[in-house]
Amino acid sequence: MLALLPLLLSGQVFVQPEPYGGNQGVKDFLEAEMRFPETALAEEAKGTSVLIFTVKRDGTLQDLRIWQSFRPDCDAEALRLGALVRWHPGTLGGIPADAEHYLRVPFNAKKYAKARERDPGCPRITAPDLASGTALYDVNKLDTTAVPEVPGGMMGLPAYFQREMRYPEDARRNDIQGPLKLEFVVEASGVVSNAVALKDLGGGCTEEAIRMVRAICWKPGIKDGRRVRTVVPVEILFRLP
Repeated sequence: MLALLPLLLSGQVFVQPEPYGGNQGVKDFLEAEMRFPETALAEEAKGTSVLIFTVKRDGTLQDLRIWQSFRPDCDAEALRLGALVRWHPGTLGGIPADAEHYLRVPFNAKKYAKARERDPGCPRITAPDLASGTALYDVNKLDTTAVPEVPGGMMGLPAYFQREMRYPEDARRNDIQGPLKLEFVVEASGVVSNAVALKDLGGGCTEEAIRMVRAICWKPGIKDGRRVRTVVPVEILFRLP
């Protein structure tokens, strides 16, 4: 941030880095993907680990570390989660720029336990064949691609979207229709993360597309016999009757 100071003083507008899916998307992802440390869960731990890092101008992370510690086991999980979040870089005068940023990762054992009891959601994959690391794979570089657990698999997605879509009221009122291109990551655990619209329509369509994708249980992609993180593109047609 100090390197940006002279340019900031010159009056150029600085825009902070933004996570894929926005702040709400990151919050939802942290809750879905979190593997609450067993000891912390038993001790009903509650607190926040704060991460700090640099988002490079190409969107990659550098120097991810703990800024404010909660407890070692939760800090370790916060670092694992933080490394999975993708970022749009900050900009200075409209030009991508390196920027230091932070991310709060809250831990609340009681809330976590109640949420799992109330809505266990999709089966959580924690098997030993999970690949470690943050590498992302395109679907055409996998031995087995990520598959949605809907009738027909990937071929059945259009019918699923047509059946489950809650047409956004703003889009309906403004006659917004057309294809929306969405890209997201199916984590090695099967959790959906980092959803972003490559072609947005507005009117709440992106939010509805993300809701539908996250409501699906996914089987993660497999590379060399291990479950890996997969980048999945889909096109969703918004069409009024």
